[in-house]
Amino acid sequence: MEFDWSAIDLEAYAMKGLAALTILAGGWLIAAWLGRAVKRAGERSGRLSPTVLPVLAKLTRLVFLAIAFIAALNQLGVQTSGLFAMIGAAGLALGLALKDTVSDVAAGIVLLVLRPFDVGEAVNIGGTGGIVQAIDLFQTRLTSFDGVPIVLNNSAVRTAIVQNYSRAAQRRIEIEVRIGYGDDIGDAITAITHRLEADTRVLREPAWVVNTRTLADNAVVILVRCMTRAADYEPTLFDLTRAIKEAIDAAGLHIPPPQRELLVRERAAAPPAV
Repeated sequence: MEFDWSAIDLEAYAMKGLAALTILAGGWLIAAWLGRAVKRAGERSGRLSPTVLPVLAKLTRLVFLAIAFIAALNQLGVQTSGLFAMIGAAGLALGLALKDTVSDVAAGIVLLVLRPFDVGEAVNIGGTGGIVQAIDLFQTRLTSFDGVPIVLNNSAVRTAIVQNYSRAAQRRIEIEVRIGYGDDIGDAITAITHRLEADTRVLREPAWVVNTRTLADNAVVILVRCMTRAADYEPTLFDLTRAIKEAIDAAGLHIPPPQRELLVRERAAAPPAV
């Protein structure tokens, strides 16, 4: 039995196919334009965080592309109600197979809503420090303080301890100074205190602490603890460390080097063999 090609309106199918392709192409262009427009509008308004803007623009493109795809299927005469049921079943199976990826997406949404950090901030996430470059739906990207790119899964970021240095108003400086047992502790405390008083970056409130911390094996350990503005933390730490060393030297005190005592025992010579 031969197939009757005359029963098929090839011209009508061709027109529907052309219309569907036109809808897809137009939807692609409009989706890209809408994504850029949303990003520009957010940047002009200044109300949206730079962290949220790229994700919002991407979601706008994806939603419009989905609408264009459904419209193209309707143009071809495809029953989209049955297609949605198939997509739902496939999505459930895919979600079970890619549960870790789904967890990353859920964690990414939570991070974007709660905003424990934003793009450009200095953070420490579970022991990994750096500057936040981007927060996507799947990953959080950092650049370490020594310039190395770092990629973290959002699910790991969500459960990690996050320290946000950029949102701290003040930071504590803590320095341990060792002096010899023959040195005067009062002279050391006085010399260190004068250096703290001379540095205007050291905050007067809360009051600093300069006192004996512990008695080590070969040195007396003096704790120096003070507060400074977060923006001044590193330069103040470096300058104070040098200033305290110079103050100890000027006071005639000394910082004892690490020492280790070795006990050498000589073994008795073995008796000569008979």
